[in-house]
Amino acid sequence: MKTVSGTFLIIPLFVISIITAEVCMRYDQSGTCTSYPITDFSFNLPVAQTDSTIKRDLDMTADLGWMFVLDGSFDLGPSLFFSAYSSSDGWHSQLGTRANLRYHLNDEFNLDISPGLILTDSPFPNGFAGYTIGLYFGWKDWVGLTTRLDFVDTLHSGHDQVLHIGLCFGSYGGMGLTSAGIIGGGIAYMSSRMN
Repeated sequence: MKTVSGTFLIIPLFVISIITAEVCMRYDQSGTCTSYPITDFSFNLPVAQTDSTIKRDLDMTADLGWMFVLDGSFDLGPSLFFSAYSSSDGWHSQLGTRANLRYHLNDEFNLDISPGLILTDSPFPNGFAGYTIGLYFGWKDWVGLTTRLDFVDTLHSGHDQVLHIGLCFGSYGGMGLTSAGIIGGGIAYMSSRMN
């Protein structure tokens, strides 16, 4: 139910943006774009995690959403993310929503902060899964460094904390990797539900 609610938060904003604004495929700092898609894909490694029954090894995350240009320096927008991660007992998945705030340091570099909710985490399928916050330093919406901290509810220990660092691809590279990631992530998700 919460996943559907997150989707319905993005769809009206997307429709309003198309009707009332000049939509760009990626933000180009020209001053004419009023909105653009988020199509990020990142490869992350955990660098710190609490003692847990599930040890994460590799995390791949696709982030899809829409950004609205507030002024020359700030953009704001919602997104849905899907994360597939390998762990000590196989592949698992997360699904959630984020609020993204992007600050353009100059014409080439930007800094994003993205707090959000993890709505489901496949090893712990019963209800709300936790919180996440990400920080991203990017170059021209093409590539950047990212870090993410997840607070995930677990069945036995209350919650698990995992700090990730990674490499993120945005714009067209992110679109291609996200397409491949959706297919691979969908397979991982269905595989995790069959176990």
